[in-house]
Amino acid sequence: MKNDTEKLLLKIESLNVSFYSKIRNMFYFILRDINIDLYNAKKIAIVGESGSGKTTLANSILLLNDERITKYSGNIIFYSAKNCCNGSYNILSTVETEKILNIQHIRGYHISMIFQDPFNALNPVVCVGEQVEEVIKIHSPDLTKKELYDKTLDLFKKVKLPEPEIIYKKYPYQLSGGQLQRVCISVALANNPEIIIADEPTTALDASLRDEILNLLTELVTKEGSSLILITHDINLIRQYVDFVYVLYAGEIVEYGLAKQIFYNPLHPYTQMLLSCYPDKSKKGKRLPTIPSELPDLFDYNFVFGKCIFVNRCEKKFSRCETKPHINFVNGQYVKCFLYEK
Repeated sequence: MKNDTEKLLLKIESLNVSFYSKIRNMFYFILRDINIDLYNAKKIAIVGESGSGKTTLANSILLLNDERITKYSGNIIFYSAKNCCNGSYNILSTVETEKILNIQHIRGYHISMIFQDPFNALNPVVCVGEQVEEVIKIHSPDLTKKELYDKTLDLFKKVKLPEPEIIYKKYPYQLSGGQLQRVCISVALANNPEIIIADEPTTALDASLRDEILNLLTELVTKEGSSLILITHDINLIRQYVDFVYVLYAGEIVEYGLAKQIFYNPLHPYTQMLLSCYPDKSKKGKRLPTIPSELPDLFDYNFVFGKCIFVNRCEKKFSRCETKPHINFVNGQYVKCFLYEK
């Protein structure tokens, strides 16, 4: 993924995230040993079925998980191109005051988030134009009211909202789902961030709008020179939009590599099953396969830390799978599976 002209923007290193359960009176691991590198002007996707930990991973980057029940370990290092935090900053810094001050500055200015449901992401009693202005003003307090207004209209034009002056005065309930998601994209772009995280940005939209919104988002990210982290459960949807893919299953990355390699030569049995579950022309009229069984019990530490995480659902398992596999490098791809052990 890296060449001589690329600059590392975000490095997630040995990240573990655990949540506290009141029912079980214990912490359980949602994410385990997550390692991701994001370079400038690159688009990566994190894919996996519901419950795999995708949103928790997205929220962890900006410390948006509920701090009262969440524990982190590992590193999330952000390398700023805007001379913030002396050029680099570990978001999981143990110095609490430093963490709070820096993460408040990083959110929305260096790293922005587009959430799943655009209606719930916006304040229903404030017109959308003022909400965009507020995001700009937090990081540019010296701008005049006129400058804020003009910049907001420019953002609405950039995301191809018709009649931006009229849209500015509208409340969220007066806009369609597609228009609301465009407003949310304009919020994410407001301060020219280096990284945009899009957490399933098309989930709440009609099928006819999904490609339109993804085309717009990736086009704008490329034009602005930002990097994109696209979170999705629909691996087929992002086939043409990203450079690199990480496959997340039950809190572990089981495979990653260039998008073309993952789509056309999936190695891990889970990735193969995930791709086989989506319809295409060759499967017309045929019943689509499903992935058998259920996600593992994350409270079962012997299973989670002692076995291949996919062993209870895998059709290719053998005796070695009762132990924990390591990442193997195979023809440019990385896969956590004993089938590819040298």
